[in-house]
Amino acid sequence: METELLGKDRCVLAIIDVQNDFCHGDGAYARLGHDVEPMAAVVPHVAKLLDLARDRDVPRVHIRVAHSDWTNDPAWLQRGMGGEVIDVHHIPIASEGTWGAEFFEIEPRPDEFVLTKHRYSAFAYTPLELIMRAKAATTIVLCGLATHVCVHATARDALFAGFVPVVVEDATGSLTEEIHLRALEDIRSFIGRVATIADLEEAWR
Repeated sequence: METELLGKDRCVLAIIDVQNDFCHGDGAYARLGHDVEPMAAVVPHVAKLLDLARDRDVPRVHIRVAHSDWTNDPAWLQRGMGGEVIDVHHIPIASEGTWGAEFFEIEPRPDEFVLTKHRYSAFAYTPLELIMRAKAATTIVLCGLATHVCVHATARDALFAGFVPVVVEDATGSLTEEIHLRALEDIRSFIGRVATIADLEEAWR
């Protein structure tokens, strides 16, 4: 990978959707019948990357998803109805003001931006593009959940906005390893770059 893409003065770290409903055994995904352990297992790696960014003074944005009647339009409420993963009418996911929407084992610091999104992409209807430009960043480093949904959607929109998305393969995760790896290959082939925590340790010296 071109080392200049990962220079710490060019990067913003985005931590996506590390929340109870996706990771905790009592969260919405678990109550929908999914094994959330593969996603919960990613969180220590996210924490390691976050600590690295803090130590190297790379700007950090904690991104949480939250849903409510203020932002749920009819089309959005139909999401997932053609598949077998989510059923938001039966078990709402990350409803604003609930425990499920709170961060899971990650605690933002006062000098870190907390951004609330209402769609899969962290660029949709949020100030993330403004933050990137205010920090003079050209690369957005993505970690968190889930690789094939919100990380993938954010990477696509980053590219469309003129930024280089770099997805950290050992600090992102999905419900299964197969889905995770398939999403990484799609990102690598068509969207941006895939890196490791070790790559960032080297680049952010």
